[in-house]
Amino acid sequence: MNDVEKAISAWREQLFTTGIKSRTVLDELENHLREDIGRQVRSGTAVASAFANASRRIGTAGRLKEEFDRIGNDERKHMKRKLMIGAGVIGVLIGMALVMPAVAQYRQIGAMHKNEPWLFLLGSLLTLAGGATTLRNLRRKRA
Repeated sequence: MNDVEKAISAWREQLFTTGIKSRTVLDELENHLREDIGRQVRSGTAVASAFANASRRIGTAGRLKEEFDRIGNDERKHMKRKLMIGAGVIGVLIGMALVMPAVAQYRQIGAMHKNEPWLFLLGSLLTLAGGATTLRNLRRKRA
């Protein structure tokens, strides 16, 4: 049984070296490995064979790392999409906050004060950019 503990420790170290650094993930994978070994030993398989079978079922360190990276990339993509939608909405709101006073002034007296055309232009650009960003990210398909 001491050999299996050494093998499990080496297996875990290999996962860590490959790039799976999270202690929680390593503990979970080790737990699955131990449960599989235990089931096989109870059914009559030799301990060394049980370890080899269980580690093969879980997958190689490289394959596990690829899976965790893929999951992490998908989560980052969704987070980036949500942040871009939020930034677009904020751009629209700030743009409209700059445009509306200039439009109200123009409607009231038929002209804008000296700084209001620049605020109107800036607000219009922010509104258009924010709207385009929001729509582009809303229309993007989920991965």
